[in-house]
Amino acid sequence: ANHPRPGVPYSGTTRTAYLPNDDGGRLILRLLRKAFDHRHIFTIGDSLATGVRNVPVWVIHHKTSQTGGPANYGFPDPGYYERVLEELSQIGITKETLN
Repeated sequence: ANHPRPGVPYSGTTRTAYLPNDDGGRLILRLLRKAFDHRHIFTIGDSLATGVRNVPVWVIHHKTSQTGGPANYGFPDPGYYERVLEELSQIGITKETLN
C-alpha cells in the first residue's frame, strides 16, 4: 500500500498476529506472506483502535488476540476466514496465485 501522506513522519510499532493452526489458518498465512512481500499488509494512517495519527495500520485485517472474539480483534470469529480471503482477493491475492 502507498503512504497516504508522503513526507509526513511516522512512528513504528510492533504487532503480533494470530491464526489457528489448521488448514484454513495455514492457507491464510501463505496468502498473508505473499501480501507482505507485495507491500499490502499495512500502510500509514490513523489508527481506528487508538486514534493515533500517522502510524502503521492494517490494510488486511489481522487477529491480534487469541481470545475475546471480534470485539477484541481475537478468536473465535466464525467469519474471519471469509472476510480476510475477500480482502486478499480484492488486491489480487488468491489461492490460485500461490506458487
